[in-house]
Amino acid sequence: MAVDPRNQKADALLKSLQQHQGGQLKIFIGAAPGVGKTCAMLNAAREYMQQGASVKIGLIETHGRAETQRLLEGFDILPRREISYHDQQLSEFDLDAALAAKPQLILVDELAHTNIPGSRHKRRYQDIAELLEAGIDVYTTMNVQHIASLNDLVLQISGVRVKETVPDQFIDRAQQLVFVDLAPNHLLDRLAQGQVYLGDYAEQAIQQFFQLETLTALREMAMKRVIGHVDDQLKNEQEAKARSNDYLIQDKVLVLISNRRDHEHLIRIGRQMAEKRHTPWIVVWVDTGKIHNQLEQKRLQSAFALAKELGAETDTLRGPSSIQTILPYISEHRINTVLVGAGTKRRLQPWRKPLYQQLINSGLPIEVSVWQASKRQHKYVTEAAPSLAFGQKIGYLFGSLLVAVASAVALALSSWLQSGNLVLVYVLAVVFCGLKYGARPAIFTALLSFLSFNFFLTDPYYTFFVNKNDDIATLLFLFVIGVVCGPAASRIRQQFLLLKEANRYTELQRDFAQQLTVINQADELCLTLAGQLQQALDCPAHVVVFEHHQQQISPRLGQPLQSLDQAMVDWCYAHKQMAGRFSDTLNASDWTAFPIQADNKSIAVLLLKFAKEQQVITEQDNNLIRTFVQQMVNVWQRIHLNNELEASTRKAEMEQLRSALLASVSHDLRSPLSAMMGSAESLKVLDKQLSAQDRVDLLETIIHESRRLDRYIENLLDMTRLGHGTLKLERDWVPVADIIGSAKQRLKYLFPDIEVDYQEQKNLPLLYAHAALLEQGIFNILENAAKYSPIDEPVTITANQDGRLCRIEIEDHGPGIAEELQEKVFDMFYVVADGDSKRHNTGMGLAICRGMIAAHGGKVKADTARSGSGSRFIIELPLPDPQDIPVRG
Repeated sequence: MAVDPRNQKADALLKSLQQHQGGQLKIFIGAAPGVGKTCAMLNAAREYMQQGASVKIGLIETHGRAETQRLLEGFDILPRREISYHDQQLSEFDLDAALAAKPQLILVDELAHTNIPGSRHKRRYQDIAELLEAGIDVYTTMNVQHIASLNDLVLQISGVRVKETVPDQFIDRAQQLVFVDLAPNHLLDRLAQGQVYLGDYAEQAIQQFFQLETLTALREMAMKRVIGHVDDQLKNEQEAKARSNDYLIQDKVLVLISNRRDHEHLIRIGRQMAEKRHTPWIVVWVDTGKIHNQLEQKRLQSAFALAKELGAETDTLRGPSSIQTILPYISEHRINTVLVGAGTKRRLQPWRKPLYQQLINSGLPIEVSVWQASKRQHKYVTEAAPSLAFGQKIGYLFGSLLVAVASAVALALSSWLQSGNLVLVYVLAVVFCGLKYGARPAIFTALLSFLSFNFFLTDPYYTFFVNKNDDIATLLFLFVIGVVCGPAASRIRQQFLLLKEANRYTELQRDFAQQLTVINQADELCLTLAGQLQQALDCPAHVVVFEHHQQQISPRLGQPLQSLDQAMVDWCYAHKQMAGRFSDTLNASDWTAFPIQADNKSIAVLLLKFAKEQQVITEQDNNLIRTFVQQMVNVWQRIHLNNELEASTRKAEMEQLRSALLASVSHDLRSPLSAMMGSAESLKVLDKQLSAQDRVDLLETIIHESRRLDRYIENLLDMTRLGHGTLKLERDWVPVADIIGSAKQRLKYLFPDIEVDYQEQKNLPLLYAHAALLEQGIFNILENAAKYSPIDEPVTITANQDGRLCRIEIEDHGPGIAEELQEKVFDMFYVVADGDSKRHNTGMGLAICRGMIAAHGGKVKADTARSGSGSRFIIELPLPDPQDIPVRG
């Protein structure tokens, strides 16, 4: 696969940037205990402290060595955290105290250490990772045998499987590896003098690592590791500075693992191979649909976890067989090298070639590397994970039962059917066993059927002898058909299980996607995600959302989270990593927390409480959780974008409304004020020159314009109350005629020449309403009609009952409103007419009318007059239940 040098440079710059983000890590590495790593670390820290830096001791293990104890003098040592474990008080590194102190540099010994149960993290390197994220520099120590990718090589050299390992990916992030060396013979002398271990520990060390050839090999491994780290840093710096412009062809390594064997050693070899070739690598497992027990699931989960720790990508493929599934994947992803285990010989199927041989014969241009585990590794795997070589025991019992039933049925039918036809009864038993329990129990059933048929249904009966050639042919036919049909039925069963699981996975995704299409609220989204996962995984599911420094759990828990569970949720949210059960962080909790991220930022935490008997999270469940969470994040982003768009739209509308308000206020306040001021000034200046009638006219102008100004201010106050929701309804029983009559009287005062014709249906029910507000709304429509209607044409008002509604129509004979503007006239400050008519119209009356009608649960709309000329406004108000309406007195 070709790699653009620009991409190489970008990757190098990114890696360099990641190394310089947060705190700086310095690891003092040695070949074995006692070479002086802790002393070298303390001396380096003292030099740094003498430069004025803040340095604290987080944890140092002296192992009773006086020399190490003396070097601690002058340092500020943080107190350790006391943890109760099995009725014993044990001390451990206090991560919270170190984060609270936040020195420039902290020293934490023994990087590979496993923390005491009850600590936040399972491993000490995870504590150090959190310190680095907080921006604190860390000095630490480790031995080369604790590097994860070298675990199998250390086993071959020393015969000891080291259980405490540190991922290579974590070591790679170190800015500096310091090799602390001591010649093996000098180290053995120190051990003999009791300067490394004391008593029984020294004897145990001699039997394990402290042998001359072992120490020499470990010393060489440590040197190579440090040199390789230096070379990688130099290469990254050169690529970042674009000193190398070579156009490289980059390989890609694929490691193919199985869940039926411990392939962690294969993953470590893959890491070493990818590291030496400087290529990306991927670990793949093929699910062929076979039933997996808890041990196999746990082994698979452990393998994937190790692969991710060592920096690999992981993938799970599904198909009827490994070779048929992996070949298209290799071609599609342009894999150059495949690393696969040698496997074991198939004694029952000697004709089947091993997987590596099938890969070689595939014709693809790939390098196939085959790894054969050593005897020590085989021994270790067998002790750790014994497997059933012949399948499930219950399958053989079930096959025996089927043969017994088939024999009984065949004996019952032997009087009516020939022996050749009775063979089909046994074949049916073989097929059924293969469908239920797989190939090997089916083959066992076929063999048992052969013996049963021979014993019960061939002459001489109840013996295993056969006299007739036809019976021999029938027996051979039964055995061959059984051996062929059993595995065939098993393969059909595997494909059916794969298809069933794939359909279940697809249906769950489809149902979830359908529900997401109609969700527009974040709360509803969280409830939907929790409900779908609870149904799919059969366990309680909750989503914890953090807003404004507060958390909201959907759906609500029956009782508050315990302190440990709350700490797990907070850590998962802050560090964007899985926490709780099945993880290495706060795994004493019964809950498992998964971070929900959008744009690399935590937005929520998914909480799942799996059954106590469940030992692992299967890869299928992991994929389902990741898929659902990603779908949820996509919808959350859509909702977030919609909210931002609505907020932006509202902001634009408010800005438009503000501009309209300023324009309206500047015009409509100035007009009556100018008229009032002009009239008052005329009265003052021309007092003696004015006639009595002129004085009356000027005073009428002042009164008229002041009332106009008062109405305008009242409208502004009404809109303010409607906009802020402070308008209160004081309802009472009131006739419609009283409301209309009051509005007519107010209109007559302003427009004395306008005629208003009112018609009302007989026995119109009373309204339960705020009479003053309804009157104001109707008056605003009447005032609008009076402004635009000719003086010689009346304004018509009708009131009728339409089912459970009171329908009031107000019709004028003015110029009318265009159909496309009939809804827009209810917008704030909108005015249809231009020119002089606009001077006396603020554009608030109809908006206020709609608000007041809506406050009563009613509606108002504009339409064309029935006569075709003019406007018609229709008001619909809900009527109360007939039994609630009081009888008119």
